[in-house]
Amino acid sequence: MNILQITSTRNEKMKRWRKLSTRKGREEYGSLLIEGEKLLIEAIKAGWQVRSVLVSERGIGILDRLPRLEGVPVYSLYSSNFSQLVDTQSPQGIAAEVVVPDEQRAYQLKGEGPVLLLDAVQDPGNLGTILRTAEAVGARDLWLGSGTVDPYNPKVVRSAMGSLFRSRIRRGDLSEAIPELKKQGYFVVGTSPHAEQAHYDKVYPEKVAFLLGNEGQGISSRLKALMDLHVRLPMPGQVESLNVSVTTGILLYEWVRQKYQGIDG
Repeated sequence: MNILQITSTRNEKMKRWRKLSTRKGREEYGSLLIEGEKLLIEAIKAGWQVRSVLVSERGIGILDRLPRLEGVPVYSLYSSNFSQLVDTQSPQGIAAEVVVPDEQRAYQLKGEGPVLLLDAVQDPGNLGTILRTAEAVGARDLWLGSGTVDPYNPKVVRSAMGSLFRSRIRRGDLSEAIPELKKQGYFVVGTSPHAEQAHYDKVYPEKVAFLLGNEGQGISSRLKALMDLHVRLPMPGQVESLNVSVTTGILLYEWVRQKYQGIDG
């Protein structure tokens, strides 16, 4: 394995990798920087293209544990320079630039599990948790509406713990996506504290899309008008609302309960 050394912070590669910490930079280069052995292995297994691998003195030994990467350049950096590029306090010493796959713009879906529609979900930790929970139940298709955090934000990538690489992510206007999904037979469900029906009182069809809203404002009024059903999550305690990632988990696992307990609609 040929390892190329970069010593200067003014090196063009260093400048490029620093830009990947921003959404603008990720969109410019069509890639993102991921950190750590586990995430890199998950990305490789999922078939993501690795553009380059970065290691500090501490991370050299990790290279021997990685799957073989034909033709991928490996760059060695001083630990101080490596730390400038990554987001964690105690980096493992290995990172990689990976190419973001082209998002599927078509509305046609494969009908594998529920679809998630996210309306302006802004917290990276929430989106990462949603991605991981969605994968756990077999929901691979996620539509991210305007105002939703960049799914390739480093905090989203870390909190998703590899699930990002196996998700089918689309970004666009949900007011256009929802009618198209309905044409394919999808039943669109969202939550409201004022809904008469509890989330467990509805038998969900195989083709169901769950719409989740912004952490502070909830689902926008223009999207509420497109929903087929509003459900409430009963909260007998002294709480008005739940975290959006928690709400997502409750809805998805009610779908799982119905599917695997053989509840017939």
